[in-house]
Amino acid sequence: MAHSDFECKITINKWLNDFRDSIETVLDIGAGSGTYYNLYYQTYRKLRHAQWTAVEIWKPYIEEYQLASKYDKVFCEDIRNFNFQQLGKIDLVFAGDVLEHMEKTEAIAVINQCRNYANRIIISIPIVHYPQKPINDNPYEAHIKDDWSHEEVIETFDNIVKFEKGKLTGAYLIHMNT
Repeated sequence: MAHSDFECKITINKWLNDFRDSIETVLDIGAGSGTYYNLYYQTYRKLRHAQWTAVEIWKPYIEEYQLASKYDKVFCEDIRNFNFQQLGKIDLVFAGDVLEHMEKTEAIAVINQCRNYANRIIISIPIVHYPQKPINDNPYEAHIKDDWSHEEVIETFDNIVKFEKGKLTGAYLIHMNT
């Protein structure tokens, strides 16, 4: 599913409003259809002229959703092997509905890599048993770890300063002390 569930997006918007003036660079991991860009670009582009970068593993999504016309930079790569150094410091990372598509150890490694470069990370993830098979011939749409819980997310990722626990999805704000 190239689209993200809307649950918790209003809360994420409130969080972003708290630090919008300090956002100059945004990394959207697993951009899909560009959900986070579509929801927040106008607000943050007008305020800080933020540079938006997308990392999307499934090349057909880049064309289908015209990601190159939305984002300033688009990388067709697997975030698990992505070279974060090429971006430098990042003000905000969206890891929206992406961590369930990999093993838990890989999800931890991705977030740890983000920690090395990002001031803030927003994770949005299903927090109920949510199996999903490949969709539209995209093998990366399968949920590999389909049983995250709210408690497991809290226990797994450090520096969570805010969260919202929805019925299906949880949103988590990680703030690094930079």
